[in-house]
Amino acid sequence: MARFSVHYFLLFTAMAMVYPYFQLFLRARGFSRAEVGYLQGVLALAGICGPLLIGHLADRTGRRRAFVALCLVAYALLLLPLNVTSTFWPAAAFVAGIGFAVRTTIPLTDTLAAGELTDPIHQYGRVRVWGSIGFVVTLLGVRALGLVNEQSSASMTAGMLVTAGACVVSALCLRERRAAEHGREVPAGPSAAFDSVFWLFVLATGLQQWGMAAYYSFFTIYLHDALGMQKAAWVWAVGSAAEIPLLFYGGRIIRRFGLTAMLASSMVAASVRLCIVALLPTLWVILPSQLLHALTFGVFHAASIEFLRRKVPAARRGTAMALYMSLALALPAWIGSSLGGVVIERWGYPVLYLSYAVPPLVGVVLLAVSGRSLNVKAQ
Repeated sequence: MARFSVHYFLLFTAMAMVYPYFQLFLRARGFSRAEVGYLQGVLALAGICGPLLIGHLADRTGRRRAFVALCLVAYALLLLPLNVTSTFWPAAAFVAGIGFAVRTTIPLTDTLAAGELTDPIHQYGRVRVWGSIGFVVTLLGVRALGLVNEQSSASMTAGMLVTAGACVVSALCLRERRAAEHGREVPAGPSAAFDSVFWLFVLATGLQQWGMAAYYSFFTIYLHDALGMQKAAWVWAVGSAAEIPLLFYGGRIIRRFGLTAMLASSMVAASVRLCIVALLPTLWVILPSQLLHALTFGVFHAASIEFLRRKVPAARRGTAMALYMSLALALPAWIGSSLGGVVIERWGYPVLYLSYAVPPLVGVVLLAVSGRSLNVKAQ
């Protein structure tokens, strides 16, 4: 458990330099809000292909640890030319490569952890919580020490490179079963796990992610533009801190309330959160609303990972995780990000956040009327 805890901590120090800062990095390179939306969409779209391809290769070879390290190295190398690019199409090519690489690291790590932990339903949350701690510590540390200039792409690039390098080292230190053991596990032919219940899960979680694209792709820029905050990325830390107890006690909560109820509650919370940002644009309201991240991510992520662990046999779990990350997370994020920049420039932030509050509620209705429960038993 210790090695995975350290790796999650370092992996999410790297993610803390991506999610809040990448949108600012693109603005600092001179791209318009609409172009930032398109480029964030490219980042998400490339995240569809990366997990699918790399997840399949990792399942076949059993070398997930090596693929995690290689993806992080590729991400770091692609940052260098992107930092000197201000033309849209070359930037889009570099962003696509970064999306392909960086969006693959988390599902591969989650799959590794699910296969190595002896009691995943309880241990996963207690290990994964170190990722949230790393995210919070990084954002607050950067803010307190003034380590990153949010108007300088070079400053943000330096932070991304340092955190990625540390994570490469931790990835190579993870435990992993031998490739031969993985290879013997992979059955020929399709798995019955990928049935209508699996695809209901993908669709419902995808609708939640579509709504949350307004947060993940534009929230820091929103704080800059609508609230006039010059140093805004630290606000993300409030949400990440709130998710820590939910991840730590995720196993107990799942046993008590069930996966369907947990996912539905996260979707309702996502809609409420987006409405607050749209209708009450003041820091002293938005800051406490960040506590809803405990539901919109903490509960959502813990329930999703546990559903995949229960539903899909270990030999197919890398592919299942890739399908989830690609179709339920990356594809809706691409749609939401690509449309979001245009919505902001034409109608403003309130229309963006109010309209994006609708898809999560559609997901709740879908779960309610489908007549199918996601409370599956472990394979």
